[in-house]
Amino acid sequence: MLYLIGLGLSERDLSLRAFELLRKIVNIYVDTYTNYFDFDLLWLENELNKKIIPLSRNDMEKNPTFLDIAKSKEVALLVSGDPLVATTHTDIILRANKMGVKTKIYHASSIYSAIAETGLHIYRFGKTTSIPYPEENFFPKSFYDVIVQNKERNLHTMLLLDVKKEKNLFMNPKEAISILKEIDKNNNITDIIVISRISHENQKIIYGDIDKLIKFENEYYGPPPHTLVVPAKLHFAEEEYLLSLAEIHKNSKNK
Repeated sequence: MLYLIGLGLSERDLSLRAFELLRKIVNIYVDTYTNYFDFDLLWLENELNKKIIPLSRNDMEKNPTFLDIAKSKEVALLVSGDPLVATTHTDIILRANKMGVKTKIYHASSIYSAIAETGLHIYRFGKTTSIPYPEENFFPKSFYDVIVQNKERNLHTMLLLDVKKEKNLFMNPKEAISILKEIDKNNNITDIIVISRISHENQKIIYGDIDKLIKFENEYYGPPPHTLVVPAKLHFAEEEYLLSLAEIHKNSKNK
């Protein structure tokens, strides 16, 4: 039996139901590759009084030996956020099914629900996309097309930032905003929202003109994880909520 268990946005977001299950299971693994991962595993190990085994990209994609163990024993795979947001974990479920391994999902909070803390209405978000790191002779720009298409439909766009765990690279807001500015030749993007460490004690929500926010050094945005939103035209309720809690950096002419 394989249990996919969401850790939520911090290790203390783990549901009580999942916590009670983990106390009964010996074989516990955690995916540290797929998303940005800074969870306090030592705290969780102490609470459970057992060892949690971290998994690399190779362990997840090429050599998932935990699936073989799950044929005859109960196995828990911990993932940050909600288990099935990342396609990596959907693939794990499909592999398990083909091997005859039963599976069960324990859901948790994720950026897809927590993004509402900006005040933006969830139903007004269009397609989500990711900003990748440009590489030599390869500068993918399809994410920009998603932003334009969403704006044409008056929908917000959530932008996930690239993670290259094997190179210890985690895109920061300044890098992401610089990429957006380089591609946005028609000035379709005027405002942007930066969300830093949502659900943590030191979370920040920053809203302003992209030309102002690009001037800040990355230290201003704080440590990862970060998420960006390119908002559509704000509903008056969204605007009131956002302005009431965000750090605002708008040109005076737009106030």
